[in-house]
Amino acid sequence: MALFAFASSILYHPLINALMLFIGLGLVEEHTLPDSMEKGSSVVATWTIDKGQTSGFARLQLSCPEGLFVEPIKTDGASFTFEDQKAKFIWMDIPASPSVHVSVRLTAQNNFIGGEVKQWFSFIEEGSRRDVEFEPHVISLEQPSGTAIASNASWNPQARRSFSQEGSDVGRMEVEFTGFESGSFMKWEEIIPTGCVFEWESNGNPSIQDRFGDTLLLVWQQSPAVPTLKLSYRLFGDLTVCTSGISGTWHTILNNKPHSVGVPAIAFEGASPSLATVVTPEATPTATPATVTPVRPDFSVPSPDEGIAYRIQIMACHRDVDQQWFQDHYQFNDQVDAEQHNHWIKYTTGSHTEYRQARNARVRIAQAHQFSGPFVTAYLRNERITVQEALLLSQQNWMP
Repeated sequence: MALFAFASSILYHPLINALMLFIGLGLVEEHTLPDSMEKGSSVVATWTIDKGQTSGFARLQLSCPEGLFVEPIKTDGASFTFEDQKAKFIWMDIPASPSVHVSVRLTAQNNFIGGEVKQWFSFIEEGSRRDVEFEPHVISLEQPSGTAIASNASWNPQARRSFSQEGSDVGRMEVEFTGFESGSFMKWEEIIPTGCVFEWESNGNPSIQDRFGDTLLLVWQQSPAVPTLKLSYRLFGDLTVCTSGISGTWHTILNNKPHSVGVPAIAFEGASPSLATVVTPEATPTATPATVTPVRPDFSVPSPDEGIAYRIQIMACHRDVDQQWFQDHYQFNDQVDAEQHNHWIKYTTGSHTEYRQARNARVRIAQAHQFSGPFVTAYLRNERITVQEALLLSQQNWMP
């Protein structure tokens, strides 16, 4: 999937509506979602999708944060529903014009604290369904107009990073923020180069955490009441290459004005073998060292799936790792399978015919291991489909 260059998703002034654009699978999408809203306020947001020759069934779906109410204004012939914080425009036969235009009224209710609006567009191409996930958009909670914001003459946002090597191919990265105003909006973007594997040690408990390609995104709707906020994670791979390619940008707001602080890469030099390096056992003086073949699964999608199957995805990255790696880093001994999907290697475990079974397995894995949010995936004859589609096709009930 083509992703909009995330580096362009900078922090805008909270009082200005930003026009965002996305290009993917031949589609061009523009929207005017706001960057911030006060409780009780309402704004109109519009979408324009240049769909080209797309025809027949199509759907635009928005997943909205708690407390954000959505009402339709212009549907361009689509049916509209809003339920469980999901707004859906559904066309049984999308207009023949090259572009469709829809708009809604967004109202921030009393329980609104900000959050992420996720967006998908689905359509039919050559008899198959295609799904495009547009870049999510963060709407932060804005203080009411006229609210006094305490001025702090000593407010001086600073960020620093440090790195310590813990092994030949593992190290600990720490990023530290100081000088911010308690309760303010904060956003951290960290670029982890392709081929470098990381796992969180401490992420600072953000309101939103996500990843887009090589960019990590963490958002705090209200920064914690601490003088220093520390983030730390472990890095696996060629440490010289990885550390030289890691950089980040910290955004925050003071007196309704955006402030950004760049945190560059650090220089690290030293022997740092790649994660993929195979360690061979010591040989006797008269023996030739034997090559150790990694114990790993057949990295293809498991096969009893003649119909619907549910699996649990435990990790996605750009690095090809083996079964032993999961045992060493997560103490996970179950069979792990991998597949290439949208330019990622996605690692799954298990295969279940019932969603209930997969959900219970996901809960068990999440409780017993430190994976970052395992979730259920669905397949039809070894091809990925959405869980909703699988439930409809198998006529199973959805369990949250």
